[in-house]
Amino acid sequence: MVKVRRYRDTGTDLQALYKGVKDFLQGTKDLNIVNEINGKIDGKPFMSISATKASAPRFLAGALREVTVSITGDPEDFLVEVHTGSWFSNIAMPGVAGILIAGPVGFAVGAGTPTIMALDYERKVWKKVRELVEKNSKKKLELNKVEVY
Repeated sequence: MVKVRRYRDTGTDLQALYKGVKDFLQGTKDLNIVNEINGKIDGKPFMSISATKASAPRFLAGALREVTVSITGDPEDFLVEVHTGSWFSNIAMPGVAGILIAGPVGFAVGAGTPTIMALDYERKVWKKVRELVEKNSKKKLELNKVEVY
Protein backbone atom coordinates (compact mmCIF):
# COMPACT_ATOMS: atom_id res chain seq x y z
CA MET A 1 0.00 0.00 0.00
CA VAL A 2 1.36 3.43 -0.96
CA LYS A 3 0.55 6.68 0.80
CA VAL A 4 2.00 10.11 0.13
CA ARG A 5 2.00 13.23 2.30
CA ARG A 6 3.05 16.70 1.24
CA TYR A 7 4.52 19.04 3.84
CA ARG A 8 4.64 22.77 3.11
CA ASP A 9 6.08 25.81 4.86
CA THR A 10 7.93 23.91 7.61
CA GLY A 11 11.62 24.60 6.98
CA THR A 12 12.46 20.94 7.60
CA ASP A 13 16.02 19.60 7.56
CA LEU A 14 15.44 16.80 5.04
CA GLN A 15 18.79 15.10 5.74
CA ALA A 16 17.94 14.86 9.45
CA LEU A 17 14.47 13.55 8.55
CA TYR A 18 16.00 10.89 6.31
CA LYS A 19 18.56 9.90 8.96
CA GLY A 20 15.77 9.57 11.55
CA VAL A 21 13.73 7.35 9.23
CA LYS A 22 16.81 5.23 8.50
CA ASP A 23 17.55 4.85 12.23
CA PHE A 24 13.92 3.85 12.84
CA LEU A 25 14.02 1.18 10.12
CA GLN A 26 17.39 -0.14 11.32
CA GLY A 27 16.03 -0.33 14.86
CA THR A 28 13.16 -2.58 13.80
CA LYS A 29 13.82 -6.22 14.64
CA ASP A 30 14.07 -8.56 11.63
CA LEU A 31 14.19 -5.68 9.13
CA ASN A 32 17.26 -5.28 6.90
CA ILE A 33 18.10 -2.24 4.78
CA VAL A 34 18.49 -3.48 1.20
CA ASN A 35 18.60 -0.31 -0.87
CA GLU A 36 19.39 3.38 -0.38
CA ILE A 37 19.23 6.14 -2.97
CA ASN A 38 20.54 9.66 -2.39
CA GLY A 39 20.56 12.06 -5.29
CA LYS A 40 18.70 14.80 -7.10
CA ILE A 41 15.76 14.83 -9.46
CA ASP A 42 15.25 18.04 -11.43
CA GLY A 43 17.65 19.77 -9.04
CA LYS A 44 15.67 18.75 -5.92
CA PRO A 45 16.95 16.31 -3.30
CA PHE A 46 15.64 12.74 -3.53
CA MET A 47 16.28 10.17 -0.79
CA SER A 48 14.82 6.69 -0.64
CA ILE A 49 15.41 3.72 1.62
CA SER A 50 14.02 0.20 1.36
CA ALA A 51 14.04 -2.57 3.93
CA THR A 52 12.81 -6.15 3.83
CA LYS A 53 12.05 -8.77 6.45
CA ALA A 54 15.12 -10.78 7.34
CA SER A 55 13.14 -13.98 7.86
CA ALA A 56 9.83 -15.32 6.66
CA PRO A 57 7.19 -15.32 9.39
CA ARG A 58 5.41 -18.54 10.34
CA PHE A 59 2.04 -17.14 9.29
CA LEU A 60 2.64 -15.29 6.04
CA ALA A 61 -0.73 -13.72 5.22
CA GLY A 62 -0.68 -10.03 6.04
CA ALA A 63 2.82 -10.05 7.48
CA LEU A 64 5.08 -7.17 6.53
CA ARG A 65 7.27 -8.10 3.57
CA GLU A 66 8.98 -4.79 2.79
CA VAL A 67 8.84 -1.06 3.45
CA THR A 68 10.14 1.84 1.35
CA VAL A 69 10.25 5.46 2.45
CA SER A 70 11.06 8.20 -0.08
CA ILE A 71 11.56 11.91 0.55
CA THR A 72 11.78 14.46 -2.24
CA GLY A 73 11.52 18.22 -2.53
CA ASP A 74 12.98 21.12 -0.61
CA PRO A 75 12.70 22.14 3.05
CA GLU A 76 9.63 24.32 2.40
CA ASP A 77 7.74 21.93 0.12
CA PHE A 78 8.45 18.20 0.14
CA LEU A 79 6.78 14.82 -0.27
CA VAL A 80 7.13 11.73 1.89
CA GLU A 81 6.00 8.45 0.34
CA VAL A 82 5.65 5.29 2.40
CA HIS A 83 5.08 1.94 0.75
CA THR A 84 4.48 -1.22 2.74
CA GLY A 85 4.04 -4.61 1.17
CA SER A 86 2.62 -7.70 2.81
CA TRP A 87 2.49 -11.36 1.96
CA PHE A 88 -0.61 -12.42 0.00
CA SER A 89 -1.85 -8.80 -0.18
CA ASN A 90 -3.01 -9.35 -3.77
CA ILE A 91 -5.50 -12.08 -2.82
CA ALA A 92 -9.06 -10.72 -2.95
CA MET A 93 -10.46 -12.69 -0.03
CA PRO A 94 -8.45 -12.56 3.20
CA GLY A 95 -9.34 -16.09 4.25
CA VAL A 96 -8.00 -17.56 1.01
CA ALA A 97 -4.44 -16.96 2.22
CA GLY A 98 -5.21 -18.95 5.34
CA ILE A 99 -6.53 -21.87 3.29
CA LEU A 100 -3.43 -21.83 1.07
CA ILE A 101 -1.13 -21.91 4.09
CA ALA A 102 -2.85 -23.91 6.80
CA GLY A 103 -6.08 -25.41 5.46
CA PRO A 104 -9.51 -24.80 7.08
CA VAL A 105 -8.06 -23.82 10.46
CA GLY A 106 -5.85 -21.27 8.71
CA PHE A 107 -8.95 -19.82 7.03
CA ALA A 108 -10.40 -18.85 10.42
CA VAL A 109 -7.15 -17.20 11.46
CA GLY A 110 -6.53 -15.66 8.03
CA ALA A 111 -10.01 -14.16 7.76
CA GLY A 112 -9.43 -12.07 10.87
CA THR A 113 -5.93 -10.72 10.17
CA PRO A 114 -5.17 -10.31 6.45
CA THR A 115 -3.02 -7.16 6.57
CA ILE A 116 -2.99 -6.10 10.22
CA MET A 117 0.74 -6.49 10.69
CA ALA A 118 1.73 -4.48 7.60
CA LEU A 119 -0.87 -1.82 8.29
CA ASP A 120 0.21 -1.58 11.90
CA TYR A 121 3.82 -1.06 10.88
CA GLU A 122 2.78 1.55 8.31
CA ARG A 123 1.01 3.50 11.08
CA LYS A 124 4.18 3.36 13.18
CA VAL A 125 6.26 4.65 10.27
CA TRP A 126 3.87 7.58 9.68
CA LYS A 127 3.84 8.40 13.38
CA LYS A 128 7.65 8.45 13.38
CA VAL A 129 7.74 10.61 10.23
CA ARG A 130 5.43 13.13 11.88
CA GLU A 131 7.59 13.21 15.03
CA LEU A 132 10.73 13.70 12.93
CA VAL A 133 9.16 16.48 10.86
CA GLU A 134 8.11 18.28 14.05
CA LYS A 135 11.57 17.78 15.60
CA ASN A 136 13.58 18.86 12.53
CA SER A 137 11.47 21.81 11.36
CA LYS A 138 12.09 25.49 11.98
CA LYS A 139 8.36 26.22 11.93
CA LYS A 140 5.52 24.58 13.82
CA LEU A 141 3.80 21.73 11.98
CA GLU A 142 0.12 22.58 11.59
CA LEU A 143 -2.74 20.64 10.04
CA ASN A 144 -3.06 23.03 7.07
CA LYS A 145 0.60 22.38 6.16
CA VAL A 146 0.01 18.68 5.42
CA GLU A 147 -1.79 17.21 2.42
CA VAL A 148 -2.54 13.49 2.22
CA TYR A 149 -2.74 11.72 -1.14
